[in-house]
Order: sequence, then structure tokens, then C-alpha cells
Amino acid sequence: MLKNNLKLREKAAEEKRQWVRITRACNNDCLFCLDQEAHNGKLVPITEVVRVLKQGGKEGAARAIISGGEPTLHPQVFEIIRKARQLGYKHVQMISNGRMLAYENFVQKLKEAGLDEVTLSLHSHKKNDFEKMSGVKGSYLQAMRGLKNALDNNFIVSVDIVINKINYKTLKETMIFFEKMGVSEFDLLHLVPFGSAWKNKDQLFFSSAEAKKYLHRAFQLGKRKNLFIWTNRLPAAYLEGFEELIQHPIKMSGEIKGMERNFLEFVKSGKKMPCFGERCEFCFLHDFCADLSELRDKKFLEAKLAPPCFVQKKAPKKVFKFTKNFDIYEFLKFFIDHRYFIKSTGCSNCKYDQLCQGAQINEIRSKGFKILKSIKK
Repeated sequence: MLKNNLKLREKAAEEKRQWVRITRACNNDCLFCLDQEAHNGKLVPITEVVRVLKQGGKEGAARAIISGGEPTLHPQVFEIIRKARQLGYKHVQMISNGRMLAYENFVQKLKEAGLDEVTLSLHSHKKNDFEKMSGVKGSYLQAMRGLKNALDNNFIVSVDIVINKINYKTLKETMIFFEKMGVSEFDLLHLVPFGSAWKNKDQLFFSSAEAKKYLHRAFQLGKRKNLFIWTNRLPAAYLEGFEELIQHPIKMSGEIKGMERNFLEFVKSGKKMPCFGERCEFCFLHDFCADLSELRDKKFLEAKLAPPCFVQKKAPKKVFKFTKNFDIYEFLKFFIDHRYFIKSTGCSNCKYDQLCQGAQINEIRSKGFKILKSIKK
């Protein structure tokens, strides 16, 4: 089952997609909004939206993903969907909080325009928790009505859930609630230390040790035949026993792209990333940033060694050298292939624990943490 799931996930992760943000405004005020600092209440001009869509088409993207802010607030949203279709996109998806979908006429117009799929950000099945996180009273009933309308109009529907201190204990129950309504696909997102999430960190960030048993109860639902779970930025350490859920590392390219200007400025001048400091330990890109910093200082970076519990193969050690023509995506590939290593919880009992850095991420994804064997002290 692990191999079959992995093949399906590899194919989906490698699909070329074009994300296009059409608003910098939202009708929610979520406690953990990643983009709050970018929200200025403005709409992206349709000419700019079309430019981005055309660029995606040139690069071979077959799926357009329309997002915001809240994309349903754009008065030309139907025209944008139609334009994506006219430009040749075979699949058009929208990320939404679902509140505007409470209006059936609006949903029918989305369908007529050519929208295929909606991903709804619904972070709890409990009204009080939902509205505490969304920051808007009345948003729960609107969003639930929006979910029902999307399902009734035969859209492909998935649900995004940002896992945090408010909802992790009831995550399994939330997923079962939405499953009973007709949802079969979930994307479970980890908090990132940006925007509102960092401002509200005391209310949101949680102990992985305390949360693990609750998360594993929810992950167990993924064993069901007709229910599909994705994870987004979740640390691999949470997923021991559920390795097929570990996010494909290729998705890191999207994270890098979103901050490319800051990364390249750091590489060129040494100016630290604006997020550097206290946030780093909570960030999915922590190890990548640390390696990039080491590369800049040393001008080269060596591949990590296979763990002592593996049969060692003699091969020349890979080295990445810092050059004038530095390409951050080439470095990302080197990082994933030769530096993105993770360890099992059992590794702490191994006599080589302090020296070993674990196994490469894709080996763990395909074979499981069980490939790491603790060597007695």
C-alpha cells in the first residue's frame, strides 16, 4: 500500500500548476493567516492575472489554482475562470473560505464559468472553535452552507485544515464530520511562523509530544480506501508509521519561489532573511536556510553520510560548490538529494545517535523509518 500511495503522490506532486493570486483582501481574519502582511484590501487587475496565467501556460502548467486573499471577492472572478479555460488550462481550482459559496446562484455561476474544483479552508467542525479561528461571527454557518452547495453542484471538493493548539485534539472528529458530508480529500497544514500565526503564536503553536497521539488518530483515517490525506509542511517526525503522508520534498520549490528575492539577496550580500531569529526553530525551511548559510560561508557543502546502520557503499562524496552563477534551485536539488536527512524516534537509543544524521527523506518516504536500525550502546 505504501508503494501504491507513493506512486500516486509522486504523480500529483510533479504535476505542473500555475498559482495566481487575484485579491489581497479577505472577509475572514484568521488567527494564523500566512498572508496578513500582504493584505492591503486591493484586487489584482485582471490584466496581471491573465499575464500570470499565460506565463504558466508557456511553462507547461495544465492546472490553474486561483487564490487570494479570498478570490471570491474579486468582481471578475467568473471572467478569470473563463479566461483560464480559454488559455487551455484543463483543470481550474479555487482556494476559498467558502463563505460566498453560501449563495447558490454564485456557486452555479462558478460552475458555468468552468471551475472544476474548490478547496475550502474549514478548520473545525465545532462552531465556537471555527469562529475563534476565522475571526468572524456567523462565518461557520455560511461556510457549512458553502460546502454543501459545492458538493451539491458536483464540484471536486477538498478541505484544508491548519493544525494548531485550538483544533488538534479534535482533528479526527473534524475530518469524520466532513467525510460524512461528502468530503474525501483533506490537506493538513502545519503552522508557519509568519503573518498572524506569529503574532498569535501563544494561542496557536503546540507541543509535538503532546499532539502526536491526537494527530496519529487522524492520520489513521488515511488508511481508509476512499479517503485521501495530504500534508503540508508537517515535520516528518510527526509521521512515523504514516510515512506515505510525508510531503514530497519537491514542494519545497514553491516555498523557495515565494521568498526567492530574499534568498538571493542573502546569497549576494549576506543580508539576513527578514524572518531570521526566533522564528527559525518553527520553520519548515530551517535546515535549508542553515545549509545555505553554511554554503555561503565555506563556499562548498558536502553530502551527508549514510547512517552507520546501512550497508556502506563506496562512492565519491558529492560536493556542491558556491560559484558566481549560483542557482538556488540547483542547490535545492542538492539539498534534497544529499542533505535532507531525517531520523527515527528510535535513533536516540543508538550508540551513533550524536554522530548520525539519519537517512535521506525519499528513502524514508518509500521504505519507512523502519530502515533505520538502532545499534546498541
